[in-house]
Amino acid sequence: MSRATTTVSTLVIFVLALNLRPAVTSLGAALPDISIAGGLVAALLVALPLWAIGLGGWATPWLCGRVGTHRTVTVALIGLVLSLAGRVLGGSAELLIGTALACLSIAVLGTMLPLLAQGSAAFTFGLGVGSTAGALVTPTAVMSSSWRVALGVWATAALVAHQMWRRTPGEFVSPRSAPGTVSASALTIHFGLISTVTFLVMGWLPGILRDAGVSPTTAGACLALSMAMGLPMMWLVPGWTRRWRNQTLLIVVLATPNVIGVTGLLLAPAAAPWLWAAATGTGMGALAFALTTISLRSKDSSVALSAVVQGVGYVIAGFGVLVCGWLHTGTGTWQTPLMLVLAVLLGQMVSGHIAVTRRAPTPATTSPFPVRPQGDAPEVAA
Repeated sequence: MSRATTTVSTLVIFVLALNLRPAVTSLGAALPDISIAGGLVAALLVALPLWAIGLGGWATPWLCGRVGTHRTVTVALIGLVLSLAGRVLGGSAELLIGTALACLSIAVLGTMLPLLAQGSAAFTFGLGVGSTAGALVTPTAVMSSSWRVALGVWATAALVAHQMWRRTPGEFVSPRSAPGTVSASALTIHFGLISTVTFLVMGWLPGILRDAGVSPTTAGACLALSMAMGLPMMWLVPGWTRRWRNQTLLIVVLATPNVIGVTGLLLAPAAAPWLWAAATGTGMGALAFALTTISLRSKDSSVALSAVVQGVGYVIAGFGVLVCGWLHTGTGTWQTPLMLVLAVLLGQMVSGHIAVTRRAPTPATTSPFPVRPQGDAPEVAA
């Protein structure tokens, strides 16, 4: 494979990954200003993306088997463009339905990309850049225009990705893989708990800070900082995942910043909001670890593991996020939900340890993806 083809493939993976989070982070950044999203609607808007992404992940293997890899990604991108544009054209029902459809499209992309990327940092870094852009650009757009423009503008990014994908051959390079095995069931729980914390930060951080007396501008900037702090982690963690021999230690190291940030939000949210935001953003490296582990799983490139881990994991996260929203609505404070998040972080570390230490062989299957492996990948236990 030529160097030119490798460069194009990496660039396309990066651009596709850019579209995996703005639909969600932009919603979180604009949520306090969306007049039609009060009470239960707001809680559903935070939890709904996770359920939709989970259900879409389950459907991806079927869709890929019917229409192929390239057309599957094409369908997902078209769906993302239409849903992002359509969700801002009506009331709360259109916002909920459009968000669900957008996240179904994101689910397909998110299930495919770990396998197409095969451990490349272009995937996780693109995801981080998209998260940061959604959080950083949206508050400015809300103040200068309206929340409808601030959310609808992200359809343009999806349209650009679609045009690039149309011109891209289905040829991707697989980098060196990591040794070892992982438990698929424990990895699914691990991914679900990581996603619970990640989406809570993206969805509720501005609200937590504003309820503590932080100005709306500062709260939005803190969300942007949180997303930005995740960028270097999204770039570095894939390499760490391949190189660190003690994977349990890596899991604890990646979870520790979130423990610090959530504890700060629990005890004194307005005392050092920038510090708590930076800590929670740094903790997003745990998501890069889980996604890279999916990429580097077994010698085959089957979409099945990615669909199960992300599908079930996001559904678990959806319930976790909804419970936190209900607790906030019921108690009127953030103390109880944040205590639950600390418990989730403990479970994240325990499940991650089990995932990387339980060993069992998995038979290889034929890859549906056009990749050229350059080494053995870690096996995955069922």
